[in-house]
Amino acid sequence: MERNLILYPAFRFFINMMIIGPILIPFLLWKGLDYSQIMILQSISAVSAMIFEVPTGAIADKLTRKLSLIVSGFILAVSLTVYILGNHFLFFALAEILFGLGLTFFSGADSAILYESLKILGREKEYQGREGAAASNIFLGQAVFSILSGYLYVIHPTIPFWISTVFILMASVFAAFFSEPDRIKSQHRYVKHIYMGFCDAFKKPRIVWLLVFAALISSLMRLGYWLYQPYFDLVNVEIVYYGYIFAAMNLVAAFASKVLLKKFSQVRPRKLLLSLAVLMMISFIIPGFFKGYWVIGVICLQQIFRGMYPATMKFYVNLQVSDGYRATTISMVSLISSLSFAIISPLVGLALDQSGTQTVYRLIGVLSIIGFLTLLLLRKLQKKKGGTINR
Repeated sequence: MERNLILYPAFRFFINMMIIGPILIPFLLWKGLDYSQIMILQSISAVSAMIFEVPTGAIADKLTRKLSLIVSGFILAVSLTVYILGNHFLFFALAEILFGLGLTFFSGADSAILYESLKILGREKEYQGREGAAASNIFLGQAVFSILSGYLYVIHPTIPFWISTVFILMASVFAAFFSEPDRIKSQHRYVKHIYMGFCDAFKKPRIVWLLVFAALISSLMRLGYWLYQPYFDLVNVEIVYYGYIFAAMNLVAAFASKVLLKKFSQVRPRKLLLSLAVLMMISFIIPGFFKGYWVIGVICLQQIFRGMYPATMKFYVNLQVSDGYRATTISMVSLISSLSFAIISPLVGLALDQSGTQTVYRLIGVLSIIGFLTLLLLRKLQKKKGGTINR
């Protein structure tokens, strides 16, 4: 279990070290796609993740976390290779399906193996700190490579993809050395296990609230990423500077996960998540009405959400569920977020092509306000029903 604690940040670092972020939209435009097609692809990826999310989480719960993590890296590597070699929308659709599948194999399984290792060692209280530290390393690494990716893209657009593929395969190598924690596994058959996981989640008001949060707020973080480049175009930022902006964004996320997460670790998770939702609202409303380089700093508020949300959400889930349903429930939260993103993203792509960037920001800003008010109302109703717990 001590070895798992050493391997975990290394695995997390390399599985997330896809250095294509700053140049992904320019790459897809270079491949001949428009914004509508790009967002349809993201919807396909989200639907793929939605379909596979809970089944792969159940595999991790019922069989082995370790195998799930190894398989994840190989599938993601194949996905990026298809993107590199493909030159048609159908190839890119296949790549997105594979990408969604690859993500779901480590979604939930990675955090579950960390939490269970700490639990065996009697050190569960270290979970948020270790998640935050691992995330901080990822963001710092992405900050460095974000700058490099812009220059590598100028040399040839596929180079950042090839480097990302190598990093992901390295993650699979690290995963092979994990030790599977001893735990109580579900005794139900596969389909019944998934059904029981859903039943277990919906009995818990806090998990229900978190599922609504994932649908209304965390999905907006994914949408925000696809609006960076259109806004950069709007204010005439040259592509070579994308990497520097993404580096700054990753430094903000690293600070949030390393420093802010620790500072606010004693705040109740639901209160912290509501505060992060406010930041998301601001980050969409301001760009919808103002134009300028300084607005990019406002958009960077999304990175605080990005740095703090995953560890807060996973810690919240781990407090509520038993070992047998841990990965399944975390996957369920991701599934809901993917479903929401899959519904909205094609409409966002169409709106970008038809109405422009600032109109889209204003629309998403309105959605974020509606989402925040819905969460407040749900919280109030749950308190009235006496469905509260200490955290």
